[in-house]
Order: sequence, then structure tokens, then C-alpha cells
Amino acid sequence: MDNDIKIGILIPKSQQYPSLDKDFIKGLKLNHLNVKFLVESIGIGADKNVIIDKIQKLNFQEDVSIIIGFLGHHNMHEVYKYASANDILLLSADLGATTPYQTSEYKGVFINSLGLADSCYYLGQYFSSKKYQIASSTSFYDSGYGMLAALEYSFKEQNQFTGHYITPFMPRENEALHMDHTINTQQPHAVIAIYSGLYAEENADFLKQNKLTQKYPFYVTPFFINDKILEEYKNSPSELYVVSSWMQNDTDSTDFSLQYKEAYDEVPSFFSVLGYENGMILKHMLLNADNLKTNSLIEEMYKLDIEGPRGNIRFDKNTNRTQFNNYIYQLNLDSFNSISFRKIETLLNDGDFIKAFASLTKPDHIGGWDNAYLCH
Repeated sequence: MDNDIKIGILIPKSQQYPSLDKDFIKGLKLNHLNVKFLVESIGIGADKNVIIDKIQKLNFQEDVSIIIGFLGHHNMHEVYKYASANDILLLSADLGATTPYQTSEYKGVFINSLGLADSCYYLGQYFSSKKYQIASSTSFYDSGYGMLAALEYSFKEQNQFTGHYITPFMPRENEALHMDHTINTQQPHAVIAIYSGLYAEENADFLKQNKLTQKYPFYVTPFFINDKILEEYKNSPSELYVVSSWMQNDTDSTDFSLQYKEAYDEVPSFFSVLGYENGMILKHMLLNADNLKTNSLIEEMYKLDIEGPRGNIRFDKNTNRTQFNNYIYQLNLDSFNSISFRKIETLLNDGDFIKAFASLTKPDHIGGWDNAYLCH
């Protein structure tokens, strides 16, 4: 690889996860690519016009033909359409927090997702197989994304929700009691809890007061986990499970986790994993493509089948998206009082979730926020 090769990077900022940009780039650079990176900020990833402007700048001013972006979800089809029309190869990473209605394949646009909504869909299928009645608990902010809709879609044969608890944007003085009363009244088999950032920390305080995690099994999305929750878990172990395609401190540590720890003396985050995978994909393309023309690069993308931290990395030819199996991780406390996450169930990803939503017409009125998930 020639370091004259220029790669454009589009990266958002997040108040809730200020290391998002740094972690993504660290993961990317762990692949030791001999290329020149040109980095452009896209704010919180909410404005398609800003993103298209930055793509224009990288393409016309810097002659960049490959762009890697950590992008949001809202109106991204305009961004994809622009990149495709201008013969730019765009390798996008996202957290997959929304339901992918009318997802189209755009030539030269490939999406590598953490798949949060996918995780919820396959968890819903797992609940159905167990005949569990489920209560949901989420924040006002997190409920504006598509994870609950994905879960609901997996219950299409029979609604298994006992009810929903949503923490108000401005919590009440006795919010922990309201949460306790609402969920106890429902008497579910389990609780699915979706929180992130400061709302996850706020929720940890409520759970410390009402001890709900000791009354019901809690199945949570990965950003629910924070230091406050882990500390409470150490003091009072409970049935706490995480559903995700990857987890920090997995008992089956991958080479990637060990390499990252050795290089940076810290545990990789979800942003690090996405950066590292996109770097692996880029490395494979540059090593194997006959030239840097978009058609040659696309050909290599469709041949791609390499082993990454979350399993085989390859793109579905109908959607240009990666799809990974998900796992249910159980919190594990060892004799040294150290916490790790142990895989106890594999939720096979057969691609049905993406394919089903790709073929569904987007409703005229659909809720949700404009910005990239976790970027606010």
C-alpha cells in the first residue's frame, strides 16, 4: 500500500460519548494502514447537507475516492445517493438504532452496523420462543429510536408486552418509585431496558433505589452498562443480561481486544470495534483490488469474507450491509470481584430483519430524533 493513497474520514462529535471520534480513529489505525487520512467533522451527524458538503470537499479538493464515515440514520439516503452518483466508495459505520424502512442498495455505498435494532429484533424472537411476557423500560431520549419498534415487530404473531415505562425527560422527584410501581403492577417474566449516556447513569440511580434488577431478569442494550450499574451489581448480584453483537470484557476475548489493550492501554469501546472493522475492510480492498477505480473496489467488497472481532465480515449483496450474529451475555463476577461478560446464548442473524424492513413502506408519521444515535 502506498502512503500517497488518501482516505477521507467523516466523524461526528458526541457530548454523551466524547471519546467516540478518538476511539473510532484508534480502532481504524490499529490496522497499520500505509495511507494518508483526511478527517472532517460532521457535527452530531444530523445534517445531510453538512455531510454532503464534506464529501464534496474531500472528493473535489483532495481527490479522495474512498471515504469512511461514522454516520447517523436520518435522511442518509440523500448522502448515499450523492456518493453513489459521484462514483465515490463510501464505507459507512452506524449504531443501527433505527428501523431500516425502504433500505435501498446504492452502488458503492456499504454499511457496517453495530445493529442495535437487529439485536432487539432477535432478542424478541428469543422471548417469543420462551413465551415470556415483557415489560419495557427506557428513557424519553432512547425511546425516540427504533429499538422498541424492532422488538414489537418480532412479536408480530402475538403481542408479548405487558406495558411500557418511559422516564420523563424531566424525571419526577420520586421517579424510582414510579418505575417500581409501574413494573411491579405488570408482573412481567423479564424487563427489556434501553438507556444510554447520562440517561443510563440517571437510570442506574433509580435502580439502586428500587432494586428492580433483583426482582426481575433485566435484558439490556449495551449502552445501558456503566460504572454505576457495575458497582451496584458487585454489591448485589442480580439477573442482568446484555444483548449485542459484541461486548467489552467478553470472557472469549478476541485478538482485537488484546491488540487494542496492548497498543492503547485501554479496553476498546463499541466505536473502536466499528473503526477497526472498517480498517480491516479497507486493508482488504487496497491489498486485493486491481486499481483504485470504484468498480474494482466494489468487486473486492463483494468478495470480502474475513474474520473480524464480531465474526465473519461480509456484505449482503441485496442490501450492501454487514450482518452479524447477536449474543446474550450474562454478567459474570469472579472470585477476585472482577466483572466480565459471558456468552450464554447465540441469536442467529438470518438477515430477515433487514430484508423485512427494507421492503416495508416507511409510515407517513414516524417518531424519532434527527441526530445520529448517541450524538447529542
